[in-house]
Amino acid sequence: MPEPQQARYRQIASALEADILSGRLKAGEQLPSERAMAEQLGISRMTARKALEQLAGRGMLETRVGHGTFVGTPRIRQELSALSGFTEEMERQGRTTSSIVVEAQHCAPTDEAAKALKLGPKQLVYRLTRVRLADEMPVAFERTEIDAARAPDLLSKADFATSSLYGNLKRHFGIVPVIAEQTLEAALADQSIALTLSIDPGAAVLMQTRLTFDNTNRPFEFVRSTYRGNAFQMKVQLTIPAEAHA
Repeated sequence: MPEPQQARYRQIASALEADILSGRLKAGEQLPSERAMAEQLGISRMTARKALEQLAGRGMLETRVGHGTFVGTPRIRQELSALSGFTEEMERQGRTTSSIVVEAQHCAPTDEAAKALKLGPKQLVYRLTRVRLADEMPVAFERTEIDAARAPDLLSKADFATSSLYGNLKRHFGIVPVIAEQTLEAALADQSIALTLSIDPGAAVLMQTRLTFDNTNRPFEFVRSTYRGNAFQMKVQLTIPAEAHA
């Protein structure tokens, strides 16, 4: 009597999981297609698909639109209790970082940035829009607006495809990020973000808004970022207020 399809896809998923955890399948390694897997194992494509979907739902596999299914990379842990730039955070975790610069210009701020940075009607910003990569995988789409009066000729100071924004602000202008107001919300990827981050339309993403202040308590940076939901793990340390013990 043939095994039920449900039991079979779970067995296949368990075998794949064991190969991933043991290192026999490496992070970033491409798996056979559903068709090839079905032919190799003598199962239906539906069974192969369900096995892959089970592991993808747990973040162990990831589907890249137009490319196939790959072993997932370990999630990036972001400490919400510490302020750091993307480059600095990735380097601490031993990851290789780079960026694709989509936009770099001296221009009028968005209404949201002008309000957050307390800019007058004629004041300008440097807008830096980048796709952020960790170990060559696109993990975030980030639009940063910097008060231009605080950092003259910022865009000529470095190649921001490979250079840290915070590092250059400190080196050339003495601007040191000290505190930030940050909000996170869950969302679904639209067609543009899905294409940019190599995920499926409708996949889970995290939307982040951050306003950053320097050591004089002046805001200098307004950032809107979209992160791949399956690439990040947000961590924060919580404490009970002293008055709660009273």
